[in-house]
Amino acid sequence: MSEQDMLFDESGNLSQSAQINASKGSPSRWKILIVDDEEGVHTITKLALNRTQFAGKGLTFLSAYNVAQAKEILLSESDIAVVLLDVVMETEEAGLEIAEYIRDELDNHLIRIILRTGQPGTIPEKDIIEQYDINDYREKTELTKRKLHSTVYTALRSYRDMLALENHKLGLEKVIAATATILKQKSMESFAQGVLEQVSSLLYMKEETMLPEIEGGLAEKNIDDVHVLARVGDISAQALKASISQHDFNVVRDSDQALHYQDDNICHISNINGIETILNITGKHDFKDVDMHLIEMFCNNMAIALDNLRLNDSLRNTQKEIVYAICGLAESRSKETGNHVRRVAYYSRLMAEEIGLSPSQCEEIFYAAPLHDIGKISIPDYILNKPGKLNDEEWALMKEHTTVGENCLKGSHQPVMQAGAIIASQHHEYWNGHGYPRGLSGTDIHIYGRIVALADVFDALASKRCYKEPWGETEIVAYIHEQSGVKFDPQLVEIFQRRQADFFRILQEYNDSLSYLPTP
Repeated sequence: MSEQDMLFDESGNLSQSAQINASKGSPSRWKILIVDDEEGVHTITKLALNRTQFAGKGLTFLSAYNVAQAKEILLSESDIAVVLLDVVMETEEAGLEIAEYIRDELDNHLIRIILRTGQPGTIPEKDIIEQYDINDYREKTELTKRKLHSTVYTALRSYRDMLALENHKLGLEKVIAATATILKQKSMESFAQGVLEQVSSLLYMKEETMLPEIEGGLAEKNIDDVHVLARVGDISAQALKASISQHDFNVVRDSDQALHYQDDNICHISNINGIETILNITGKHDFKDVDMHLIEMFCNNMAIALDNLRLNDSLRNTQKEIVYAICGLAESRSKETGNHVRRVAYYSRLMAEEIGLSPSQCEEIFYAAPLHDIGKISIPDYILNKPGKLNDEEWALMKEHTTVGENCLKGSHQPVMQAGAIIASQHHEYWNGHGYPRGLSGTDIHIYGRIVALADVFDALASKRCYKEPWGETEIVAYIHEQSGVKFDPQLVEIFQRRQADFFRILQEYNDSLSYLPTP
């Protein structure tokens, strides 16, 4: 039996042994779809092209003998490179119907279509190429083995280049989407995890399951220690720290960033503002067709974004410390508990999350809630620290702390200060409209004001004041329930009742020895 007899079975397809050998020798091959109603054309085409290789890859042949078979194959095989397409089969324009199906219905403009016809005068070549987006038009009689090889080779080169352009476009879209995604993250850990997921997506751009294919992490390194920000895969934090610690990663002298690449490992090191950040990822398989320029661009932008996030975190922490310091000063004048403003912040964020405010609003109320009593700094000490009940004149002065606080804060353009102005002004308004300073009611009171109103009263009841001892847990819960629809938004009272264990946990966690008395 000859070599050619062994290569093809009776139907003209690759024999089973040839398919197995081809699969072992080159798992990645160019797919050629032959569409023709003549069996002999399939056999001759495969014989002529069976030794053809392009870019180190051989060919895999798929056969269709009519329009229906061709459509079925095209629908199931998304990576066909070239279609050798007969025009006249069951109808005179069957081939054109397939070409239209590829371009219009499948919206596939990568696949190269070579039209082969034995009846060249049926439809003019120029009209076909322009109307149906055909890449080449050949008469069957002119396609000798050499010309068929040249035609297919040229088509494969075009397909490869267009595929590369498409992948570059896909990669660029992923970088843009990744930047938008990871920059939305508010914490270093969330940002770092987002970076790992996006790098995974870039490395395995064509794979549907990416994360299980890699392991590694993102870490910060200083002289003393390695801090792991995020991990992916099966590697433990200890193993990742050990791996990073035992390597001497040196950033190149003329740059603050460097990328090291091996077949199955990518390591990006940045040193910005004295902090060394290391992204180290190892693949369970070699990274194939990776555009390192794309990865480097993403990693460089990631390092800059990470540094900006550090600066933003530092700014937020500084802002929080300043707010707490100012509010602590105001609270200290009334000899109230030092952690009062912190507790109110945590109660408020808990309720904001439960009622469904956005993450940015929850963060905003967390930083702004401590400012609720900032206006007390203008109230005389004899009123703030009076052990007994205030008279009418003293009470009128005390109520002014709401408008004083609002006026102090509303001139700022910072969102936290603007929110603080609303809270300072409205945290003594009542749901039934009998509060102060404006007598607002219901949803006319800003949600921030409604939230902090309940948080402030809860903490005041549970804490010792110059005019009272702390209440017991049962008394506090009963009072807040009684004031549903009176002082407090009923929806927020429901949240309090559902999450009251968390309220008392916060009270204990930030307890400065003056918290509520447990119910016996």
